Amino acid sequence: MAGLLPARPCCQLSELLGVYFGSRGRLLGNQRGRSAYFSLLRNAVARKVVRLGRAVGPLEAKYQAMKTRKRMSFFIELTLPPELVGEFSQPPVHAMPDAACDRKAMLRGLFLGCGSVNAPNTRYHLEFVAPTPSWASAIARLIADAGVRAGVTERGSQSVVYVKDGDGIVRLLSLMGANRAVMEFENVRVLREVSGEVNRRLNFETANIGKTIGSGLRQAAAIERLMADGKLDRLPPALREMARWRVQNPELNLGELAGRMKLSKSAVNHRLRRLQELALSIGEKRERRSA
Repeated sequence: MAGLLPARPCCQLSELLGVYFGSRGRLLGNQRGRSAYFSLLRNAVARKVVRLGRAVGPLEAKYQAMKTRKRMSFFIELTLPPELVGEFSQPPVHAMPDAACDRKAMLRGLFLGCGSVNAPNTRYHLEFVAPTPSWASAIARLIADAGVRAGVTERGSQSVVYVKDGDGIVRLLSLMGANRAVMEFENVRVLREVSGEVNRRLNFETANIGKTIGSGLRQAAAIERLMADGKLDRLPPALREMARWRVQNPELNLGELAGRMKLSKSAVNHRLRRLQELALSIGEKRERRSA
């Protein structure tokens, strides 16, 4: 986005104002001459401020880069003509332009001044760290006008406007002209969603396998109890056949067992439940005897 330069002068000024207000710019000087002072953390944004100043005015720009142990900072001072001083000193309510193209340009400038977006492989999150609560409300209205739902929260002493919906983030990035970022975002998002779907299916299958094996082992244990008590040989042929199949195939689910036995699933389920009930009755009789 820092490489884009709007074609219309009104959009150029709106974007410049967006960067100014978003980065907490301030006015310097006195009645004889005023300057807009920017303090920025990205060199690409600082260069864009200079380009926008030259396109709008042309405004005289002073550029300074300063390196500390933690980061680089970039300071821009634009000399303002008297007719532009009012534009840089108005409150958020009056700073919002009316034209759709100007509002889009100002939103882009605000994002360059105080916005960020997470890589989508971690979580979906785009935010504006607004300079004031009133600016947070104004940014939220701009985002709402774009058809995207945004939230506003307090982080420490700062007001933050955020979007956590993937589709909403894509819409905002597209609106602001970050087309390459949209493509990268969508690619990572597709990979993330496919990976998530694969994991969900694996977890579902694993859970089903665990349930099937657990159920099969419980049924096999019930049949062994019937065998140990000598009851199995006195059962009807259908139940004895069912017991033999289940003991030999404890890992099969009901559908697979029914297919191999050429029976309906309900018939297999009924016979297995009957075997478990008979084994349970044997256990209850033993408990009553011991008592």
